[in-house]
Amino acid sequence: MTADRFTAALFAAFFIALMLVAWASPDPNRVTDRVVYEATAERVIVPDCSDLQCFRVLVPWVLGRFPGPSVFRWKAYAAMANAAAAAIVWLMCVGFGFSRRAALMAAVISAFGFGSMYTLHDPYTSDPLMYALGPIITHLMSRGRTGVAAAVGAIGTLAKEFAAAPLYALTLYHAVARQWTPAMRAFVAANAACLTWALLTITLMLRFNYGWGWNGIGSANLTGGSALALWASRQTARGIAFAMFNEFGALYVLAPVGLLLAAASFRRLVIVSLPIAALFAYVQQPDRALWNFHYLVAPLAGVCLARARPALAWTTIALFAIGNLRVGAQLPIAAIGRAAVAGSVLLAILSAAAALRNAAPDPVKRELAFNEAGR
Repeated sequence: MTADRFTAALFAAFFIALMLVAWASPDPNRVTDRVVYEATAERVIVPDCSDLQCFRVLVPWVLGRFPGPSVFRWKAYAAMANAAAAAIVWLMCVGFGFSRRAALMAAVISAFGFGSMYTLHDPYTSDPLMYALGPIITHLMSRGRTGVAAAVGAIGTLAKEFAAAPLYALTLYHAVARQWTPAMRAFVAANAACLTWALLTITLMLRFNYGWGWNGIGSANLTGGSALALWASRQTARGIAFAMFNEFGALYVLAPVGLLLAAASFRRLVIVSLPIAALFAYVQQPDRALWNFHYLVAPLAGVCLARARPALAWTTIALFAIGNLRVGAQLPIAAIGRAAVAGSVLLAILSAAAALRNAAPDPVKRELAFNEAGR
């Protein structure tokens, strides 16, 4: 099967599975952004709208043009976007030279990670589209399709400003390697996307009296802790710890090992993306903002797991997914979810140890190579 056909097959499989999870997930028992998004979907422009989500117009503008119940449209969108994100992660990984096994594991991790599962529970957000745009833009740029990537990034900023982030990461990626021409192309594309977002924001503010509201103003207060301070002030220390752990769970164990084992080119992309990830964790809610970079974290975990025994690796992934059905999609499986989360971390430790052991050079071969070099 060709790469494109396999990607399509992955997308179809993920979409069916995610739709089942979305339909089983209960409605959130807290205040969400549903009212804002539904108003934008219905009216297109909501004069005097005073909420940060008012500026994230692309998804509600599109979904509002489709018939049917609102919750179905939004859950279908979340499932479709997260399925696309996971399928493109596979394609992106293959493009970076990953083994197909590692790429497939990365795709499954992306599909059933916390961010994906949580947006199936609360689909009234632009986040699923952002989860898809990260790997899509990265894959397009790695294939030299700068114009298409720039267009995707610019249009994506109409949904959320994160769409420009992968382009800036790729600018740094090429600049560090002194690849000045592709670095300049990525920089121009990133600035075009950022300018599109700025023009939308200014237009909505001046023409229709939009405002950011308390959350947007707080996020813009960079010297006062931004959104990180707002979020932390409403959490207990235990809540912060649990929220940040749930974000990646077992991936906290697997990804660092994968960073050591990954190809130099992909490792460079991850490293230059760290300051951008830190910035987004500062200006947005960190326990959700960081999943935007799933397309870098999941492949690192895939690299690590691909070096462990298949039974151990896939069991780790299965438990990771089951745990996220609880902490992300909020399915009523509390006891099973807790056991799965604990089991996934334990097996991740075993998988990481196996990966490091398998990556270590054979002592006999190392000695022969040393003697050969001495001659």
